[in-house]
Amino acid sequence: MAKQDEMTQAPREKESSDKAKDKTGQDTRHVVEKTPRGEDGIGGTISLSEHVVATIAGLAARDIPGIARLGRSRLISFGKGVKRGVEVEVGEKEAALDLEIEIEHGCDIRQVADELRTKVAAEVDKMTGKKVVEVNLDVVGVRLPGGEVPEPASARVR
Repeated sequence: MAKQDEMTQAPREKESSDKAKDKTGQDTRHVVEKTPRGEDGIGGTISLSEHVVATIAGLAARDIPGIARLGRSRLISFGKGVKRGVEVEVGEKEAALDLEIEIEHGCDIRQVADELRTKVAAEVDKMTGKKVVEVNLDVVGVRLPGGEVPEPASARVR
């Protein structure tokens, strides 16, 4: 009978060491949904890490023609580090994202940016229920035909 009583009590909170934390030690999980116990006696919460939102955005970016890669490094491509070049802030109902992208040479940057914003916002909303309020893009490079990346020009003024 003691086991039965334990099961009807409120579930224990997870230890703080079980939670995802960012570089500053802040908890990066956000509750998406709290489900009260139903007739079947089962309830619970769904929590979401900011890393999940960053992964969703990184995967969505892969599908956009004109995006060569995410992030600044020339050594990292889509095959490694899907979250590279993606920073997110997740609130109770909304999310905001910052992406660093490298563009294929010859692409209309504004058109690629529009497609990327639309795709990222749609995927994040579809998978998490969070309304994306902004997707900021920082174009950090241009990939030349053949996969070359132009070297930065030397400073004109010292």
